[in-house]
Amino acid sequence: MLPTGATVVDFAYAIHSDVGNTCVATRIDRRLASLRTPLRSGQTVEIITAPGAKPNAAWLNFVVTGKARASIRSYLKNLQNREAQVLGQRMLSAELAAFGLTLEQVGEARILAHAVESGLENSAKLFAEIGLGNRMPMLTARRLAGPSEPATDGEVAPPAGGASEASDGVRRRARRLAIRGTEGMVVHFARCCRPIPGDPITGLFSAGKGIVVHRNECRNLGDFHSKRDKWLEVEWAEDPQAEFQTEIRVDAGNRRGALATIASAIAEQGSNIENVNSRDKDGMTTTLDFLVNVTGRKHLAGIMRRLRQIPAVTHIVRLSNAGRSREALGKH
Repeated sequence: MLPTGATVVDFAYAIHSDVGNTCVATRIDRRLASLRTPLRSGQTVEIITAPGAKPNAAWLNFVVTGKARASIRSYLKNLQNREAQVLGQRMLSAELAAFGLTLEQVGEARILAHAVESGLENSAKLFAEIGLGNRMPMLTARRLAGPSEPATDGEVAPPAGGASEASDGVRRRARRLAIRGTEGMVVHFARCCRPIPGDPITGLFSAGKGIVVHRNECRNLGDFHSKRDKWLEVEWAEDPQAEFQTEIRVDAGNRRGALATIASAIAEQGSNIENVNSRDKDGMTTTLDFLVNVTGRKHLAGIMRRLRQIPAVTHIVRLSNAGRSREALGKH
């Protein structure tokens, strides 16, 4: 028996956790409906699932049953932990490169010993703590590469070649971490500047969350270079496997159908519009702020070039830092 206001997702989890975790759509009384639809007594509900589907964090905004809420949180926490382990391992590997070492050269025994010394159960926990931003990878790498006392009972000696390099203060440049866009819940893209592939970027550590990626020019970075333990050198992977959100502002003359023409042109360039806000500028011009999905700067440039061809459009700019403009493309 479901409580009043229970949604399709609540119903799916009431059937079984696996059904809830993999539900992607529903039919209510044979008609397609939203997963957030509240159910009424007597309705026929069909849950459509898909292999590989996973819960959406946004579901927590509308589910009402304790089972659904607990199952979603548990799944997302485990997912975040797995993603954090993978990211943490990559981050530590990049920092060890500064000492001329690899994870394989350091060895599982050495990593495990350091994890235990740090109060963690195993190396997986250590990687996850790094990936979540709770431990700095450069400090962990320095410790793993540095000298230690000769091994005794229960102790593990440092890897050959690593101790002398670190103790002499010889440190190369850390390898940049490649951002693919598929890292999941442990890599976030700052909304203030909305970086996309092709932008020079920097990663800031956020305790408990992982890395927040900013454009290098973002004003919210401040003087981050003076706080080396707070940021990570990152770069885009050669072929990022995701779409990224960015904002553009379009000024257009008040003509009938202008918004529809602009939206259609954006769609023609293979981009989805996530949101649009409009406001009158001066009685003759309307300002339109679009949140669009792009694969990178080249994709964005193609969209902006296409919009410049529309007679009603007078000015186009990419937005950054709460409306402060960058990369203006105007028609004068």
